[in-house]
Amino acid sequence: METIAIIGGGPAGYVAAIAAAGQGKRVTLIEQKELGGTCLNEGCMPTKSLLESADTLDKVRHADRFGVVLPADQVEVDWNAVQSYKNGIVNKLVQGIGYLMKKNKIRVLRGQASFITDRKLQVIQGDKQEAVEADRFIIAAGSEPVALPFAPFDGEWIIHSGQAMSLPAVPASLLIIGGGVIGCEFASIYSRLGSRVTVVEMADQLLPGEDADTAAILQRELEKAGVKIYTSTAVKRLQPEGKLAVFETESRVFEGTADRVLVAIGRKPRTDGLGLENAGVRYTKQGIEVNAHMQTSVPHIYACGDVIGGIQLAHVAFHEGTVAALHAAGADAKVNYRAVPRCIYTSPEIAGVGLTEKQARERYGDIRVGEFPFAANGKALILDEPVGRVKVLTEPQYHEIVGISIVGPKATELIGQGAVLLHTEMTADLMEHFIAAHPTLSEAVHEAILGAIGHAVHV
Repeated sequence: METIAIIGGGPAGYVAAIAAAGQGKRVTLIEQKELGGTCLNEGCMPTKSLLESADTLDKVRHADRFGVVLPADQVEVDWNAVQSYKNGIVNKLVQGIGYLMKKNKIRVLRGQASFITDRKLQVIQGDKQEAVEADRFIIAAGSEPVALPFAPFDGEWIIHSGQAMSLPAVPASLLIIGGGVIGCEFASIYSRLGSRVTVVEMADQLLPGEDADTAAILQRELEKAGVKIYTSTAVKRLQPEGKLAVFETESRVFEGTADRVLVAIGRKPRTDGLGLENAGVRYTKQGIEVNAHMQTSVPHIYACGDVIGGIQLAHVAFHEGTVAALHAAGADAKVNYRAVPRCIYTSPEIAGVGLTEKQARERYGDIRVGEFPFAANGKALILDEPVGRVKVLTEPQYHEIVGISIVGPKATELIGQGAVLLHTEMTADLMEHFIAAHPTLSEAVHEAILGAIGHAVHV
């Protein structure tokens, strides 16, 4: 029986293991920490659990809007209970992955793996060492937070996102360096849990990869929640003595203090220690080089997920891991990045798929844009979440939908509808007689599509 060895038990790795086992291969999965990787243990799942606690607190505090009156002085956050809830979810999901490994007869080996040759791995755990040989290898080693060159993480004052999820208490003040997805999500969490939050971003807007109007809506809502936001601003110095931070803009230098500093300036592929040179695998600081089948420069060695430095999202890692495993098992599988949803779990939520408006105009020129505000959507009004809108972009020749951007209630759920539209290369006119359920938030997607073809919207 052909054997496949997989380095890393995160989203790319454990999905690859299941897919390879399903093709009849004998699979060994090597993980030095907990199954589930960063996503499950220090990323997606625990973050969203904390966000759910913050959302619930916000809902309770404003329950009077729905005619439910609660004593305001009795609403409080039990941080230990919040952490227990989060940890319970993580543990349950980690156990679920362990069950899937057993069910699919996948051998799980604990330790740090590195290549000795292109056909053999060395796995070390403590004073134990084991050699693993295989016919095919899949590298899914993930990524790690990027530190400021002048201020490394100390785990106390200067922390990364993984540490920010398990603080001993809600900090009285929190400085977040980086206004991207991770920074904005933590701003949404801790500002509602009681922290005085400041966000510093070098670019001229939050969420530099998204449309400016989307970022502007989020910034306005975060500022309403008390978050101080500085864009076009760089952090020049972090001084643990006095917990002092020094900032610089084009026109001035200023300083501030904070109980904690969360550095959220990005993540880098985890390539160190893998012995890639011993296997002849080509890589750069940006990640391991792969083709559309996820093969590296050594054809029987594959790589997928964050370690290749592409789109660092768990659902992309799932897809890449599946493609790598299927191709390693003999199928003609290729990656498809056409309709990758982007989800940002802030308050309000943000989601997109396909091109942003700026990208669409650069590619197609005279695009059509349809927008529909949640302020005109009945379900959004019932939820008392009228902030935001749906934007639909179509190209000029066939009116194919090439981009959807949503900011507002349940945006991260609604974008699934948009991903289907782009995946199937749907044109806007085919949606003209589509019947959307009423009253639902998804009506806003339909109305925005109608706007893109110049039809009047329902009110």
